Amino acid sequence: MDALLEAKNDMLTKLNKLEEIQDGIAKDVDELKQSLRDSQQKIEEKADRIETAVLMRRIKDLENRSKRNNIVIWGVEEGSEGAYTSMEEFVSVAIFQGLMNLEREVEVMRAHRTKIKQDANNPPKPRPIHVYLLRYTDRVFILKSAASKLKDNKYKNTQLFISDDVSRAIRKERAKLRKDYLLAVKAKANVQFAFIPWSVPAQVLYKEDGTEKLKSFVLPKE
Repeated sequence: MDALLEAKNDMLTKLNKLEEIQDGIAKDVDELKQSLRDSQQKIEEKADRIETAVLMRRIKDLENRSKRNNIVIWGVEEGSEGAYTSMEEFVSVAIFQGLMNLEREVEVMRAHRTKIKQDANNPPKPRPIHVYLLRYTDRVFILKSAASKLKDNKYKNTQLFISDDVSRAIRKERAKLRKDYLLAVKAKANVQFAFIPWSVPAQVLYKEDGTEKLKSFVLPKE
């Protein structure tokens, strides 16, 4: 009888240990399941962020592509177009033919002023004129001609400026490149010249001694 009782107690002890082990395994499994759920949630959140970033890049790319034939004329005083039948006629006749005296005809499809952020502490600036051209080659021609045609050549005592038409993100990137990196690139001993071109993406192009091709510098990824 004593032997049976001892065997029973031994079996109960083993069963209790087995239950403890089973409880521990069940706890570990639950922790692993929770960890898997957390990891899966993090992966899904990261995938959503990546997908959102990709979609935003595509939207920005489409926006810039849609403006591929556009230019922006800055500094034209409000009301200057009043003597013309349309803004398109004003841009073609007064700016391209009259002021810039372009060597070839440029076809303007649409032209209109757009709002800009004004500084309440200073007099309001004239709204820029966005111009949609028929041909991309005309856009390139005007941007190349603008510097020489508009230098020391004012319209009604106002200095005009012509730029390409790009998204706000590209404008901000160009501004950061100009503020934080352009001078540093120019200051390198082996760099002959550097500039920020009218192109997408925003970049600094520069030429080094002993090289034929221009090199490119873009904003570091944050």
